[in-house]
Amino acid sequence: MKVATKKKESKEVVPQSFAEVVAASVEKLEQVLKNVPQDKLAQAKKEVDRLLEGDLSWADLAQYTPEKIFKIAEMGYHQFQIGKYDSAERLFKGLTVIDPDNYYYHQMLGATFQRKEKYPEAVVEYSVAVDKNSKDVVSLTNRGEVYFKLGIYELANADFDKAIGLDAKGDNAWANRAKMLREQIRLLKRGK
Repeated sequence: MKVATKKKESKEVVPQSFAEVVAASVEKLEQVLKNVPQDKLAQAKKEVDRLLEGDLSWADLAQYTPEKIFKIAEMGYHQFQIGKYDSAERLFKGLTVIDPDNYYYHQMLGATFQRKEKYPEAVVEYSVAVDKNSKDVVSLTNRGEVYFKLGIYELANADFDKAIGLDAKGDNAWANRAKMLREQIRLLKRGK
C-alpha cells in the first residue's frame, strides 16, 4: 500500500498486523467496487458461489478481472472467518495458481492448513509467503507457531526472532504474539 507524503512522494507502508492487511485490502476493494455496476457485482457473487459448489473450474477464471479475483479472495477470507476451511482452502488454492506471486493468498492458504492441522502444508505455504514478502510478520509468526506445535523449537525461535525484529516500534500484534510464544518455549525448556 502506498501513501502520499507532503512532498508528493510516495513511500511504502508495511501493514503491521493481519487486521491491517485485511483492512487495507477491503478498503482497496471498496474503492474499486464503487465503479462496478450492481448487476456485475451480483454476477460475480453467483460465480463465486458456483466455484464453491464445484460448478465452475479455476480454468474458467483465467479471463476474470482483478476485481473479480479480489472478490474471490474476500469470499475466501469470509469462509475462513466462519470456519468453512474446506471452502477457504479450495478458494485460496485456486488463487495461488492464478496469482502465485501474491503472498497474501499463500498466507491465507497456510492459515487454512494450520486450522485444519495440515502442518507440513501450512509450513510450505507460509514459507512461500515469506519468500514473496520478507516482511510478512503474520506468516513468520504462524510458521513459528506450527514449528512450536511440532516441537521444532530452533526453527520456531528463528521465525519468532525474525518477526520480532521486523517490529521496530514494538506495537505489532503479531510480533507481540511471537514474543509470547518464544517465552513459552523458553519456559518449556527451563522446566525440563
